[in-house]
Amino acid sequence: MYIFWQLVLQQLLYLLRPKTIVEVGAEAGNTTQLLLGFCQMEGGVVHSIDPLPRFDVAAWKAKYGDCLVVHQKPSLEALPAIGACDLALIDGDHNWYTVFHELKLIEASSTKAGRVLPVMTFHDIGWPYGRRDLYYNPELIPAEFRQPSEKKSIRPGISELQEVGGINAHLWNAVSENTPRNGVLTAVEDFAKESSQELELTVIPGFHGLGVLVPVKWKSENQRLGYFLADLKLSPAMIGYVELLERNRVELLMELGQLREAYAKLEAQWRAFLMQANSPLSFKATVAY
Repeated sequence: MYIFWQLVLQQLLYLLRPKTIVEVGAEAGNTTQLLLGFCQMEGGVVHSIDPLPRFDVAAWKAKYGDCLVVHQKPSLEALPAIGACDLALIDGDHNWYTVFHELKLIEASSTKAGRVLPVMTFHDIGWPYGRRDLYYNPELIPAEFRQPSEKKSIRPGISELQEVGGINAHLWNAVSENTPRNGVLTAVEDFAKESSQELELTVIPGFHGLGVLVPVKWKSENQRLGYFLADLKLSPAMIGYVELLERNRVELLMELGQLREAYAKLEAQWRAFLMQANSPLSFKATVAY
């Protein structure tokens, strides 16, 4: 979600002035740090949810104090204890079951507090996980909600999982796509249909897509927010153009991945040869020469 900071997230912060922010999926904390910078200036707290954050939690707590609360557990376990929030950034487990129930828990906390739903953003609402489930740990998903999945790769424009090429072959990807209860975008749409509140979803294509789900009441009370969301909406022609650029970007990433694999194999073969020949030369030095 970090890639959308200047375009979307930073603007939302200054339009909403949230006091309680929930972040699902922190990883290395790139977005977390920016959120904390805002909270230090404006007052507020970031509830960062990630079972295995890739930053020094103790050091960050010492630096940011009460502005940061880290929940090192799955989102569906952490959310009930946090309560109502003003802004939620969802970028964790990219599957229908998790995202749909994250939204239900956020809604329950808002209802209990007598508040309108917060503004919520969602990464990976486009290809490949908008309409296809990803499971970091399939066993955490109840069997009746779990799509058949395999550790095979995904290629743009091809529905079937691939044995070679593509991306994310190391992850449990749903075998099929575009089916009921499958994918992040499907989860958001299904939640919006069931919600008692009138909600509006804005989808920003590119970099796997970002969704912004806003209660219509927020827009009516915050005119500048409405103008901002209107500016984010693209014409069908521009959406098609951005999606074409995104497909080319992914294909280049796939080619880069294949080159890295080929380089790694060559390096391993060369190291084995040098060991047999008892040579002091390294692979990189030989290539440079």
